Amino acid sequence: MDVDPGAGSIAYQLTVLVVLTLINAFFSGSEMAVVSVNKNRIHRLAEEGNKRAALVENVSEDSTKFLSTIQVAITLAGFASSAFAANSISQVLAGTLAQKGISYTLSLAISNVVITMLLAYFNLVIGELVPKRIALLYAEKYSMMCIRIIYVLSKIISPVLFLLSASTNGLLKLLGLYHDELEQDVSEEEIKSMLETGTETGVFNDIEKEMITSIFSFDDKRVREVMVQRQDMVAVDLNDPVNEYIDEILLSKHSRIPVYEENIDNIIGILSMKDFAIKAKEVGSFYDVDVRELLKPVFFASENMKTDSVFKEMQQKSQKVAIIVDEYGGVSGMITMEDLVEEIVGDIYEDDEEIEIPIRRIDKDSFEVLGSALLNDINEDLHMHIQSDCDTLSGYLTELLDRILTPADCPIDVEDKEARYRILSVEDRVITKVSVKLKPKEETKPEEGGEKDAEED
Repeated sequence: MDVDPGAGSIAYQLTVLVVLTLINAFFSGSEMAVVSVNKNRIHRLAEEGNKRAALVENVSEDSTKFLSTIQVAITLAGFASSAFAANSISQVLAGTLAQKGISYTLSLAISNVVITMLLAYFNLVIGELVPKRIALLYAEKYSMMCIRIIYVLSKIISPVLFLLSASTNGLLKLLGLYHDELEQDVSEEEIKSMLETGTETGVFNDIEKEMITSIFSFDDKRVREVMVQRQDMVAVDLNDPVNEYIDEILLSKHSRIPVYEENIDNIIGILSMKDFAIKAKEVGSFYDVDVRELLKPVFFASENMKTDSVFKEMQQKSQKVAIIVDEYGGVSGMITMEDLVEEIVGDIYEDDEEIEIPIRRIDKDSFEVLGSALLNDINEDLHMHIQSDCDTLSGYLTELLDRILTPADCPIDVEDKEARYRILSVEDRVITKVSVKLKPKEETKPEEGGEKDAEED
């Protein structure tokens, strides 16, 4: 069979293929650049009058139209490249093979397979992977460079985009799968995954990662998990003379003090230490201040409320302190706006404030833990799996012992299936300090609670 006389110059044909591949590369990179560009920086540049940045922001807002434009361009470039290779270079290669004595039909089949594989390889490497990597590295510059072409193209092919959208929606309606909004919201787990990736690549530092993670966990916590426990509150009885508690409230360095009448479950107001100091200066003495006239209304919140809900309410009502009550109306603790903010940004300390760390590592498997440490924090930091209705280590160990301890009982030992605990100190029937020794992982002793005779040092 004679060779097809329509085969042209191989150099010209390769040039056309290179141009089509570069077009594919341009649009692939454009897609990656616009999607991954820093939106906050683009917004700032747009506000400063950068027209290209404004165009990037405008195109990004209609992501469906933008991605459709890119997809149409890439698809057309790919089809043109494949069709040109099949109708030109394949024929040239087939003609060469036919001259070697191979039938033209077989030569054409071999040529199509070889050219298709080579074309796919170069399209993937040069037309997809390399431009996308470059676009990731220089997202802002790349997006600024390509955005005018993308914008103009989207206007030119808008009828095509409308036809494609209408056809897609029509087919989905026939299948009963059409919804007004097909795009799913980004999940919390997806954002956390992106945060991990961003930290590894240097987009976020450790502090930013920790704060963002804290924001996600903020609405998962109950107020009782972060409040100041009742026994740790600094509160005063309105009926007591000022000279009986003045030293305590001054040394506490708290700016707001709960005031109760007869018992702490009857809190009647909050005393601002700023107002107290101003009034003391007016009357000439701390001891002559009438605390009752300085009291501000109390804001109460349930211990089962989420921290974000309490935070929002305190913001709306301009409250700095909330008294936390249990299901029976009794006071179980208090929380300040600072306590809530610390759940996001970490602990805030005064320059001369002594920092008491809830969980302190002694060696590989030994820790010194405050009785007020939360079980959730202990489980996370020590990789334990304590399950209890109590919130703190003090409550959990009291639950294991099944009795209230006094200072005379210390030290005393108790254990569960994961660790051995030595209770070192107790104040006001509350366990304050504990030594924790983790058991070896291979030790699978059933969970038990009980006392052991204290070993004398």
